[in-house]
Amino acid sequence: MSRSMRWKVHTPAMLQEIARNPSCEILTRPLNIFARLLAQVAERAAELDDPKLNILMMRLTLYEQADPEKFTFDQIKAAYAAEERRIGDVKIT
Repeated sequence: MSRSMRWKVHTPAMLQEIARNPSCEILTRPLNIFARLLAQVAERAAELDDPKLNILMMRLTLYEQADPEKFTFDQIKAAYAAEERRIGDVKIT
C-alpha cells in the first residue's frame, strides 16, 4: 500500500457509535463480544511486539499511543515513526 493511502479507524469509537444507534440495538451484544476479542488480539500483539503488527494495531486505534483522544498528532506520528524505524532495522538472516 502506498504511503499516501493509510486508512486509520478509531475502532473503539466506531463500535460505540454503532452500539448507540437505536436501529442497531440488536447488535449491542455481538459488538461487545467483538470489542473484547479485539482487546485480546491487541494484548497478544503487544506481547509479540512485531513492528508491522504494531502499526496495524495503531491504525485500528487498538494501542493507546495511537488514540487521538489521549495523545497529540505529533506524539502519534512519532509512535508510527518509531515502529517504521524498527521495520527498517530488521535484518533478514
